[in-house]
Amino acid sequence: MKKLKIGVLGVSNHFVKRIVLPLQKTQNCYIYGIASRNEEKAAFASKQFNIPKYYNSYDELLSDDDIDMVFIPLPNHLHAEWIKKSAEARKHILCEKPLCLNAGEAEEAIAYAEKKGVKLMEAFMYKFHPLWVHVKDIVRTNQIGKITYLHTSFSYNNPSRTNIRNIKEYGGGAMMDIGCYAVSVPRFILDSEPVKVVSLISEHPGFGTDMLSTAIMDFGGARATFSVGTTSEPHQRVEITGTAGKISIPVPFNTFVDVKSSITITNNIGTRAVEFKPADQYGIMFDAFADAVIRDKEVPVSIDDAIKNQKVVDAVFRSAGTMNWETP
Repeated sequence: MKKLKIGVLGVSNHFVKRIVLPLQKTQNCYIYGIASRNEEKAAFASKQFNIPKYYNSYDELLSDDDIDMVFIPLPNHLHAEWIKKSAEARKHILCEKPLCLNAGEAEEAIAYAEKKGVKLMEAFMYKFHPLWVHVKDIVRTNQIGKITYLHTSFSYNNPSRTNIRNIKEYGGGAMMDIGCYAVSVPRFILDSEPVKVVSLISEHPGFGTDMLSTAIMDFGGARATFSVGTTSEPHQRVEITGTAGKISIPVPFNTFVDVKSSITITNNIGTRAVEFKPADQYGIMFDAFADAVIRDKEVPVSIDDAIKNQKVVDAVFRSAGTMNWETP
């Protein structure tokens, strides 16, 4: 089977830290080229990670007919622009979350990609990890009863004024960077959409970004809550509680690729810890997306999911302004 050639737009720290090594082990695709507006940076990454080609601009990469698909790990405010440009170049697209800055922008970018006949998927990698596949199976087989509430906590402490996550016009702040996970998880687990949300947001005094965001999502029965922050101790956890038990996930998103991961399940029989072999969730995601391209089938996570997730994020921001419940 032909392995698809991936072109990467940008040499981001996120890409280097979490993605480049998993993509050296994928079955359906491999990194063929990497682009940066700083040619030296692209050349260094190419040499360091044995990437065959490098380019001194994103447009130059997109003009290469050998590239089959692109990965966009650029700052959030650039996603819509480069989704459209990649689609114009007839490249299939895997784009970092969040897909765009708001639901309207996402709908426009998605429509453009569909018009050009290319596949597009938002890169919520956690859904592909064996850990989350197992959690989903536990829930859908009623092992902890009917879900009553979920809670997600996710934070880090980033004081850098120049970091893109702290620049409001770049789509920085807690909600866009990590709050999108906290919105995605209950939607993924419950297979439904919240009917209304209410939130409270604290703004960073220097950056103007949301530095602590808390929300309640009402799913018409089950409820989901979360707190996400950019000025708090590094921490992440998901708790899923049902009528007959609960699931605790101590490292739900940034799972380590070189050690086992685990969850704890409690029900009327007792408490058990379930371990999972080391897994490269990014590599699994890239292979699944590439397989959809190769076989010309639906992408594993519908692009409609990106719009629905962003509508909830948008409602969280609206609620913080109105101090009322808002409908996504």
